[in-house]
Amino acid sequence: MKNRRIEICGGIASGKTSLTKLLENNNLGTPIYENFEENPFWKPFYENPGKYIFETEISFTLQHYHEIKKLNQSNLLICDYSLLLDHAYAMIGLTGKKLELYLQLIQEIYNDISTPELIIYLKCSADEELNRIKNRNRSVETNIELSFLELLNNAINKDIKKENKILTIDSEKYNFVDNENDKKHIISLIKDEINSLL
Repeated sequence: MKNRRIEICGGIASGKTSLTKLLENNNLGTPIYENFEENPFWKPFYENPGKYIFETEISFTLQHYHEIKKLNQSNLLICDYSLLLDHAYAMIGLTGKKLELYLQLIQEIYNDISTPELIIYLKCSADEELNRIKNRNRSVETNIELSFLELLNNAINKDIKKENKILTIDSEKYNFVDNENDKKHIISLIKDEINSLL
């Protein structure tokens, strides 16, 4: 089954949801927003990642898979999450048999719904991500440390290098939330990429 979709990938607070909203407002596809609060493990994960990472990664990946699979595929989907990001989380948190099981799972998912037609990679430094996390002031994120953000970004970068269908956007350089010129520039870039997929 071919699931036509764009996945937006980046570290915590890199701008994934903000970019998805921008693309939605410009009618570039059907958005899928991650409903992380439905995942029963997300709060325990932030409180103690080492203890709950396996069930957290499995459940988030299956949740993303289900959301992609159930939607009408006549439209281009725009996901404010990425299976590549799920994989990056697993690579920094899982080892041994648990990692083997996870890799088997994600391969089966790709076998079923295919890989995305495009991954938009929001590049952002760990320092800037931490600053944004502090500014948005979510209580569950108060324990996130710079070292964790750096580790995750490094894992994402490793996975990104293995992909061919990547559009990289510097989300520190371009303020696509408040700056109208930046919004127009980013929309133009993404429209060109989407047109090349047709």
